[in-house]
Amino acid sequence: MLSILIPVYNRDVRPLVERLRVCAERWGGVYEIVVSDDASPSEEIRSLNQDLASWPSCRYIASEENHGVAYARNFLAAQALYPYLLFLDADVMPVSDDFITNYMNAAGTGASAQGEARVVCGGFVYPRREQVPLDIRLRHRYGCQVEETTAKERNQTPYRNFISMNFLAARSVFERVLFDTSFRQCGYEDTLFGKQLQEADISVCHIDNPVYHLVEEDSAAYLKKIRVSVENLLGHETEMQSYVRLLQWYASLRRMGLSRLTARLFLCFENALTRHLCGAHPSLKLFAFYKLGYLCVLETRTARS
Repeated sequence: MLSILIPVYNRDVRPLVERLRVCAERWGGVYEIVVSDDASPSEEIRSLNQDLASWPSCRYIASEENHGVAYARNFLAAQALYPYLLFLDADVMPVSDDFITNYMNAAGTGASAQGEARVVCGGFVYPRREQVPLDIRLRHRYGCQVEETTAKERNQTPYRNFISMNFLAARSVFERVLFDTSFRQCGYEDTLFGKQLQEADISVCHIDNPVYHLVEEDSAAYLKKIRVSVENLLGHETEMQSYVRLLQWYASLRRMGLSRLTARLFLCFENALTRHLCGAHPSLKLFAFYKLGYLCVLETRTARS
C-alpha cells in the first residue's frame, strides 16, 4: 500500500496526478495521492488544484500559511495512510508507465541495519529540446550536464546524491529522519536529509526510475533561487561541509586567505557575471564561481556582524 505525496506551491498539478493514477493502476496495488498546497498566492491555481479533492484515491489539503517545502514534506508524511511513502515535487512527470511498479519492486529488496526497508531514489532527467530558448539556457545546461546522473553514478556516494525530488521510503524509516524545517525554502534541505540518513544507518539505494524535471524558470529567476540555496547553508557549514562541494571550496579559500578577495571580486564583477549567465552561452565554470563568490560575500558579512 502506497501514499504518493506532493507538496505544491503555485502550480497546477492535475496533469501530474493524472499521470500518477495511470501508473498506479498499472501497478495494481492500493494507493492514495495526497496533495498539500502550501498557501499558493494564485487563486486560479488553487481553484484548479482543489478539483483533486473529488478525484478517486486523491486528497487535497490547503494551508492558509506558507511553511516551506521541508515542513510540507513532514506534514504530508503525517497525513499519509499507508506504509510506503513516495515523495514527488510538483514540477515533475514520470518517464515510464511502470514508474510506480519499479519503485515497489525495489522497495521489496534490501534492508537497513535495523531490518527496515531502505530509501530508494529514482533520479531525474530533463526533456531534450532541439532549440533551447535563450532565457532558460543556464538552467537547462546545468541540469543536463551536471545534475543528470545514472543510478550507477549516484550509488558511488548514495547519501551525498540523495535528492528529494523523487524518492520512496518506508513510513517507519521516514519518521526516524524528518526534514529540517529551518529550511523554509528549497536548497540543500535534501542534502542534510541524506546526511541524517547515513548517520541513522538507513540504507539508500539509487535506481534508474526517473521523472522529467519540468522546470520553467528563466536564468534571472534561477540565479535568485541559487542565492537562496546558498543562504540556506549559513549556520550549517560545519555539519554539511563533507557533503557540499561548495562548502569545501570555501574552506579551501579560507585556508589560503583568499575568501575576502573572492568576495570583493564577486562584488566587482557581479553585474557582468549576471549578464553572462543570463545570456546565450552561459559558462558553468563561471556559474560555479558565482555560487562560491556569493557564499564568500555572505560569510564575510556574517563575520563582520
